[in-house]
Amino acid sequence: MEVKEIKEEEWESIIQQTGKVLVDCYAVWCGPCKMISPMIDELAKKTDTCKFYKLNVDEAEEIAMNYGINAIPTLLLFEDGELKKTSVGLISPDELEELIK
Repeated sequence: MEVKEIKEEEWESIIQQTGKVLVDCYAVWCGPCKMISPMIDELAKKTDTCKFYKLNVDEAEEIAMNYGINAIPTLLLFEDGELKKTSVGLISPDELEELIK
């Protein structure tokens, strides 16, 4: 599965999907975001129990405010439309895998 870039207007339909949805909230200028992105890409390729998306918070300020995102990268894990877990900052590949379990 590939990581899909989403826009603010797609947000509700994405997070309301059945099953697990991980959204990587990032910014293009963010160093740690650039470091975690390949880890998310790799995890997306080897798992089919979760859907993966990226959201540029500089282009989705309202969503960032609504979810209290004031540091990036922030990973939001939704399950059946409900926010289940939040991770802020750079994490290891093992922590990333643990996040979606």
